[in-house]
Amino acid sequence: MSKDADRAHSLSQLPDDEPSVLTSMRMIPLHRAVARITPDSIAVKQSRAGLVGPLVALTITAVSVWLMTVFISVLPLALLVLLLIVTILFGPLGVIGLVNNVAGTSFIMEREKQSARWQQGLLGLGIGTYELVPFWDIDHFEVITDYDDVLGSGIEQDVVHWEVILVKTNARELAVGSVVAARLLAFEAGKRANELAVALGAMSGGSVELAELEGIHDPEKD
Repeated sequence: MSKDADRAHSLSQLPDDEPSVLTSMRMIPLHRAVARITPDSIAVKQSRAGLVGPLVALTITAVSVWLMTVFISVLPLALLVLLLIVTILFGPLGVIGLVNNVAGTSFIMEREKQSARWQQGLLGLGIGTYELVPFWDIDHFEVITDYDDVLGSGIEQDVVHWEVILVKTNARELAVGSVVAARLLAFEAGKRANELAVALGAMSGGSVELAELEGIHDPEKD
């Protein structure tokens, strides 16, 4: 996404009373994920829709095991071998995906540990840390968007992306989460991205550069 097209406020420190946004637990829907915000932590986890794949894999595994157990004496050897291969492939993937969805996170910020961490993906169960940023190494948070970008034909994009990023003191950028929505729903999606950025800034004490939503159509006002 081009930063030249970003709609953003000038960088500023959050007000002293901004931590009030962390007084209660709430969920913010993101793209294929959800941000769970509590007074002590902010975690970005897979959405419950991500359970579909692992559950399908486990179902296929269970059916394969049942067929091999019940019909082992009548099924052709080639089919039994195929069912065994299916079990070996889909079983572990289903279990890993299930654990990753239920217990794993892709990002977590904890007030007590004074740090933000990015976790490993599917094969790492979303548990092992591969990136760690202490609060004092955070320069600011920023919400960027491609709302103003146009296609090669000059037509506005039908789908708008909003990205929440953490910018370190060395200018390195790390993605926290994103929101994707049809252009008609861009305002509401931008609000969600800004809400997550504000919560991150409030917990870490960092500055926040929010996306400018003025001029974007809000369907709720119709």
